[in-house]
Amino acid sequence: MEKGRRVGYYVGAAGLLLTGLYLAFTPVFAQNGQGQGRGRGARPEVAQVPKGFFNPGLNTKLLPTGGPAPRTADGHPDLSGRYYPNGVGRMVGAYTPGGVDTDASGFFLPDAPPQENPIFRPETKDKYQYPTPYGTCAPGGTPTSITTQRSEHGPIEFVQRAGVVWILTEFPQTIRWIPTDGRPHSKDPDISFNGESVGHWEGDTLVVDTVAIDTRMRNISVGGGGDANAWTHSEKEHVIERFSRPSKNFLHYQVTVEDPVVLVKPFVSAPMRWSLAQGKDDNWTEYLCTANEDADNYQKIDPKIREDYEKGRTGTGPGGQ
Repeated sequence: MEKGRRVGYYVGAAGLLLTGLYLAFTPVFAQNGQGQGRGRGARPEVAQVPKGFFNPGLNTKLLPTGGPAPRTADGHPDLSGRYYPNGVGRMVGAYTPGGVDTDASGFFLPDAPPQENPIFRPETKDKYQYPTPYGTCAPGGTPTSITTQRSEHGPIEFVQRAGVVWILTEFPQTIRWIPTDGRPHSKDPDISFNGESVGHWEGDTLVVDTVAIDTRMRNISVGGGGDANAWTHSEKEHVIERFSRPSKNFLHYQVTVEDPVVLVKPFVSAPMRWSLAQGKDDNWTEYLCTANEDADNYQKIDPKIREDYEKGRTGTGPGGQ
């Protein structure tokens, strides 16, 4: 594992929020919105990196395909592996020495149509779109645990066995259990942040259908990037995800979100590219988000400053990222 993955943070109107074991310089990358598309826009200012903190020999080029994807005994592509939201095979950001080729750093497939934003019903826009309250660690869920990596840059990991797939993310720390044996949804599924997922294969594509998602789960980077464009949903939200592994080194992901209460029409994402981790010591780590400031102190902040923060006018809080 590269030495740079340590502590992530962001600065809000009320001070510093440490969020766990992650990237020391992620915010510089995320707040400038780079690495979220196809390398468009100017490169953000690079944070000062302590000498020896990163290995300059790490890959900065687009990976080769690596040959055909491995397959399981039943003939399906084996999705098992650890993947990063780019074409490099490791975590990258503005801190990367020498930068990363723009063809390799993007989250979306270079030749795919551009990402479009969801279209909200006028009567529900205010109810379902608002910044995360300060000091709150938004829990993961479906599909946020995957889509939020557009700005978090963290890995996802698949463990595939006959009739079942597990999807794990370090931040938000999430474990999804997905049966792929063709079973239908439960008649009365339990509500959870991950929802109830069932999967089936359409050729070489794993299609995962999810319902019963807790309405407190925020759709982050489902459409517009980052928490500033996040939105909650109704109990009718229905998520369809498609996973394919066209070659050994690459995984493709696309998500559709249906919510007739909130959306004018279903939101369909642009296809996203993930690359297989290349480091032999790139191992699972723990990332815990903890609010380290007393909520009472936040209430004592000047009301005007607090209002500006919560409405995203400062450029430093969730609404201004």
